[in-house]
Amino acid sequence: MFREICLTNFRGVDSKCIRLGQVTLIYGPPDSGKTTFMEALALLMQSRGEQWLTLEGPLLIIHEPEDIHQGGDLEKPFVIEFTVRMELGEVTYGYKYATATSYVEQWLALDGVKLVHLAKRNGGGSLTYPMEVPLCTAPYAVINEDVLITCSAVEDERVKKAERTLFDLRVGLRDKFYFISSRRLAAWKYTYETHVDLMPATAVGPEGQFVPHHLSKILSQPQYHRLREELYKYLPVTGVEDVRVGFVKSGRIGMYVKSRHWTNAYNAGLYTKSVFSIVLQLLLATEGSAVFIDDVDLGVSSRHFQHLLQAMLEIAQRRRLQLVLTAREPAFRNVAEKYDMHIVEL
Repeated sequence: MFREICLTNFRGVDSKCIRLGQVTLIYGPPDSGKTTFMEALALLMQSRGEQWLTLEGPLLIIHEPEDIHQGGDLEKPFVIEFTVRMELGEVTYGYKYATATSYVEQWLALDGVKLVHLAKRNGGGSLTYPMEVPLCTAPYAVINEDVLITCSAVEDERVKKAERTLFDLRVGLRDKFYFISSRRLAAWKYTYETHVDLMPATAVGPEGQFVPHHLSKILSQPQYHRLREELYKYLPVTGVEDVRVGFVKSGRIGMYVKSRHWTNAYNAGLYTKSVFSIVLQLLLATEGSAVFIDDVDLGVSSRHFQHLLQAMLEIAQRRRLQLVLTAREPAFRNVAEKYDMHIVEL
């Protein structure tokens, strides 16, 4: 479970940390930084195991690096740090980066005890804590034990523990983080139909796309029988009575929904477009994983807040999911308080 996210000089955030619980609502007005914290964590998660930060990946697309540096200043390093609770303890991982100079630092702690700190030095890299030792390469790789390859043998137990911890972190976070962005409403314009290949296995996509693809599997394949029953149980929450998918042309499938009358999903109302991908993701996510949903109140009228949140919490509890939501509507915050959600106000 993710326990904390800290940012420095990332987009509009100067320096701030937020604590997370099993179910958390990040509440605040537009431009208060709600999305920023989610996307910062998503940036590290989609870069996990890669040799560089991945700006365009399966969780989000950052068109220009200026979009994430505060004030667009590529020389000012930004910092993303998170703490996650795992079987081995609470792991804190930090990544500091400046695009203009390709300067990078990383650090790792376990249960509050610092294990290592690494930094770029003269085109290469250096282990700066617990001792000064040259690295064979600059430490760009993200959540990857490869950054700890030193040019000479190091026998310090803290470094060995850091290697094991980074490995466990890289492997342990696989298929354990899902992010649905606020762009899911706009995405329906071009994703109510989708290609049937190259789709992710257990995520509906950061913007709510790939929903028809996943529905085609759930509705047709025997191994999804139990999930299919769950989906139909929660269909009323999404504002529809029934759902179907079918080929619309070679290699493409389309989604159709019934709400009094059958229609293609492109013509579904704003509420259905906003909520359907959320419910589907909660049902598809790996048990015990974290699901981050931006603007959960998007396209939802206040009369639906309690019904929607109750269903989401019910699914999350049954599947042991960590649920982190953002919302801007005071009425949604009031409903979250009734359910004793941990509330972070920005």
